[in-house]
Amino acid sequence: MQILLTNDDGVHSPGIKILAQTLQSLGQVTVVAPATEQSGISHALTFRTPLFVREIHWDNGMKVWSVEGSPADCTRIGVLNLCERHPDVVISGLNQGLNVGGNVVYSGTIAGAEEGAMLGIDSFAVSLEYDKIPPWDIASVLVTQVIRQIMEANILSDRARLININIPLSACSSKQTVEVCVVPVDQTPLLEKYSLRQNPYDEPYYWISGRVNPGDPNQNTDRVMVKKGYVTVTPLEFNRTNRAAIEKLELAFVDKNAESSTDIFPETSDMTEKLLKSDDDHNRPPQTFRGNMTNLNVSPKPPKSNANGTNGSSSCYSEGT
Repeated sequence: MQILLTNDDGVHSPGIKILAQTLQSLGQVTVVAPATEQSGISHALTFRTPLFVREIHWDNGMKVWSVEGSPADCTRIGVLNLCERHPDVVISGLNQGLNVGGNVVYSGTIAGAEEGAMLGIDSFAVSLEYDKIPPWDIASVLVTQVIRQIMEANILSDRARLININIPLSACSSKQTVEVCVVPVDQTPLLEKYSLRQNPYDEPYYWISGRVNPGDPNQNTDRVMVKKGYVTVTPLEFNRTNRAAIEKLELAFVDKNAESSTDIFPETSDMTEKLLKSDDDHNRPPQTFRGNMTNLNVSPKPPKSNANGTNGSSSCYSEGT
């Protein structure tokens, strides 16, 4: 098995070095990681400046690449250019600090794995609860065991290729029985704030501060359960479409003066409900809106050419990031 390993703490982080050694029990490991720490950078990609890459050497002789870019950059160039063969698995970590709740949105660790899932590869983001002297070796063994068990179960599909794993410090204790639970992301709002400060030149600046909301202890979520000592496993999605809201949003474009809604929604409500539950969003045909639309002229089909007359051509700058 070919494993691509990245992180957001940087290629010289002890977490990635120890995890790389442990993962060799699963297959061949290629490390492609940021040259410097990229925590909180989320899914940023480098496309307006050159992406500098250099090979570095570890004592174990493993293939290691340092990239002047983000975790998503590392995964992408690792898959497309640097790995000797197409990776079977992408793993991002081992991160120093949990990635639970709202942190999954900002995390570079999550993004490193998410990029792999977007490329159609089974991907795992792995994090360890923060400690001044983290038990990297024990946590790496636990991570490897969890990933091995998931892979051997052969249950991952196109909708379950991105898995977030968090290891509590208590699970690394020899006196603690390790328990794993599969839970959703905690939705408790974060409580951080920005503190106003001044530098030596009396210039104001802000520094993010505050505390993390512990969440509702009665909810079985990643933040709550990891604090109870469980290793948490959470399947994530990168498809941002809110399928449940599509039908409701379409109502904004319905002609309220129309005699019947039959012409506006060709399918029956039962058929629409089935389409919304489909595993493939693209199977649902776009709705055509007719009638006296006074606000917007909505077309279900995109134009064949843009204002410059370029027929379907695009570049890396043609979409927002």
